[in-house]
Amino acid sequence: MTEPSNPTYPPALSTRVEEDFIAPLTAVRGALEILRDVTDLAPAEQRRFVETALRGCARLERGVEELASSVYQAARRDSVPGSGDEAPPDGHDYEARIHFDPARDVVEIDFSGLVFPDSTTVDAFYDVVERRLAATGRRWYILANHENVAVWPEAWVASAHRAKRVSVTYALATVRFAVGAAGDDMLPSREAALIQIEGLKRAADGA
Repeated sequence: MTEPSNPTYPPALSTRVEEDFIAPLTAVRGALEILRDVTDLAPAEQRRFVETALRGCARLERGVEELASSVYQAARRDSVPGSGDEAPPDGHDYEARIHFDPARDVVEIDFSGLVFPDSTTVDAFYDVVERRLAATGRRWYILANHENVAVWPEAWVASAHRAKRVSVTYALATVRFAVGAAGDDMLPSREAALIQIEGLKRAADGA
């Protein structure tokens, strides 16, 4: 039987994988395993291992962004000119995309048509969202319109991170919709999303 051959990689790629992914992942895993297994750590030691894990996560995020940027730039060279060059809307437009309906316990966040080309744009939008939500001092059912949203690879990690933070900090539940969409995580209309929110509210009231 023929033994499988070991693949060889260019030295630069091998070094980058080690530096950007393997090393920080090892640090994160080691810190988390210590926090899991050692139950009598002093608070100062706990903070030290948490900071180690967070630094590793930051390195992983940078590595993913750089890798995504390289892949995206290569894809763009082969794509139709102008197919991904739309400019993101001005920051002042973000305020108008957040609407509160206290009677329903709903906040509508309108992502429709937005283009997020990088983490800076993601942060600019979510900074407005979080500031508005924090000012209410309460949690909401989040109704999110995701029709024709474009998240470029450079923004994937930041977008997922900020969306998760909003959900954990401010949401009773998050329901997303896009016209014509299909799937458990994306409803096909605003009306369908509101019906699901009402169902979630009834279930919460009956719990």
